[in-house]
Amino acid sequence: MSYDLPAEGSRVRLIGLKNPSLNGQVGQITGYAQGGERVMISLLDTPSPSVVKVKPKQMEVLAEGPRRRLTSRSRSNGYGNSIRRGLSRDARDDTSVVSQELVQLLKSADQMFEMADTSGDGVISRQEFDYYMKRNTKHSKEMIRDAFKMIDRDGDGEITKEEVRKAFLQKRREVNGKSVWDGGGEDELLMCSRDADALFERADTSGDGYLSKREFELYMKRNTKHSDMAIRELFSMMDVDNDGFITRDEVRRVFLRQKKQSGGYGGGLEGEGKMSMGELLGLDDDDMNELADDVYNMFFLSKPCGQAFWYALLIFALKTGLFVIIAIDLLTNKSFPDGSDVPLLVKCTQFLLLPVAVAIEEELIVTFFIYSNLKWSPVILELNPYAYKYKYHLGNMMRLIDGLLFLFINTSLLLQAVDILSMFLNFAALQFLQVIDNIALHLARDGYLTENLEEVAKDVTLMKLPRNHNDMLQILDSLLLFVTFVVLVVAWVLVQVL
Repeated sequence: MSYDLPAEGSRVRLIGLKNPSLNGQVGQITGYAQGGERVMISLLDTPSPSVVKVKPKQMEVLAEGPRRRLTSRSRSNGYGNSIRRGLSRDARDDTSVVSQELVQLLKSADQMFEMADTSGDGVISRQEFDYYMKRNTKHSKEMIRDAFKMIDRDGDGEITKEEVRKAFLQKRREVNGKSVWDGGGEDELLMCSRDADALFERADTSGDGYLSKREFELYMKRNTKHSDMAIRELFSMMDVDNDGFITRDEVRRVFLRQKKQSGGYGGGLEGEGKMSMGELLGLDDDDMNELADDVYNMFFLSKPCGQAFWYALLIFALKTGLFVIIAIDLLTNKSFPDGSDVPLLVKCTQFLLLPVAVAIEEELIVTFFIYSNLKWSPVILELNPYAYKYKYHLGNMMRLIDGLLFLFINTSLLLQAVDILSMFLNFAALQFLQVIDNIALHLARDGYLTENLEEVAKDVTLMKLPRNHNDMLQILDSLLLFVTFVVLVVAWVLVQVL
């Protein structure tokens, strides 16, 4: 269903919401997410700034109008730190005509790219470009072909977002007869846009195109050494419209303004030194790795004896109980057939499925990877005060037990099979057991359970662990996988012999 979306800054009233306290509230549209399927609305009648995200049909327009700047008490808190000295308050004043024009230009370029990239693979193919141009222009086939060649600067047959931005800037330069700045600057402008993209790719864990204060703070604490006060001030500086969220346009606007003031991209940031936006935001730091998406990391991040703590233990007990029941049945009611009773084709299939049995053990592989490549660090306690070292190891041990039990059951069923069809059916039938912990995490994260569980489940997405940089340890996961495979081969040989 399509809606006529009102302009940003329009006053609206919330309607048709499940939460009765929100129905009838008046707010102001601050932006759109998910291609217009969700609307970000800043409520006006609350004691402190509050932003909600609703569907277009859950609002009615009261008045169209230009976007109104909101106020917040946090703006008056003078932190006086080095980031304030680097990003001056004037950088937030949207008074530069050039900056407004360039921000809108790059926004249009990105919108064109998103609309044309129908496959979502990050590049525009020739077919996607032709389809987009035929739908949105009246150009001839020859003009469309020439436009594609002009934008595709490296001639690889695909258009990147960077090439679209360059094409828009070039068009502006041709129309105005001059560069963005008298001394050039397109490269620095594109660098700023790339850094903005990198920031959102890493920090926007919700994927809605907005950086909340929590997402920004957690990202900055993981990737920089800035103080909490400096991070809050940086967020305040970059949140130009003061709606509690940062957009790509706001990142560009702030740094374009700073460029005009300092005479260079990033010049003057962080005191008297020079620091690019990438350095300021820790975008060059690839030294962290995301946590696995399962309840065992919910346990790691949970408050001891809190809801998430017991929830994770309950899911682990549930999976373990099911594994034990199946194992008892296999050992008491089933038996391994005599090697002479198993057809040769079945034996060969069993052997070929042994590496598959190892490869699908997600919990086992994840645990091997964690102990080979990652490490617990006291730094994570600054992000989550309950991420204790003992819970880190205990959570990983639960995952390891989960993986070993599943591997035992899968291998036992594989070696007890006397025909190929039953072998594959057993493989498929047990796969649902493996994803129980993942489903439990997503149920919590999607808000089907309590708010506390939802918050901890979302923290799993936000948190990261540092890499260990130990060359010897980093081969441990491959070695453990090989040993696991060898154990299965030995078991297969013993079954055939005995």
